[in-house]
Amino acid sequence: MNFPKTLFHSFEIDEQHLPASTNEEEKFRAFRQLLIQRIDELIHRDMEKLKWILYRIDVSEKKLGEALKTSETDAATIIADMIIQRQIEKAESRKKFGEQENDWNFDV
Repeated sequence: MNFPKTLFHSFEIDEQHLPASTNEEEKFRAFRQLLIQRIDELIHRDMEKLKWILYRIDVSEKKLGEALKTSETDAATIIADMIIQRQIEKAESRKKFGEQENDWNFDV
């Protein structure tokens, strides 16, 4: 999976912390773990920034609320997985509808 550069920037994650391996699965796991750690920091230190990022990425507030209520998984992991899922949905949509048709890009 290619990670959007804006996602690294939004969460202030340094790409150099990802393994140098060419194994995409290993990079994905490392990225996910870094994202979970950064979200956990934001939950405890800057909830407004986290809310702003979730809004910009277009994570469904309703789905997030339901997931947080019904899951026993910690909030940072739930949020990270929802962000990743939303980014995948956007990538699939771009493939399906073709990004070359317009210059619009609403990624964070």
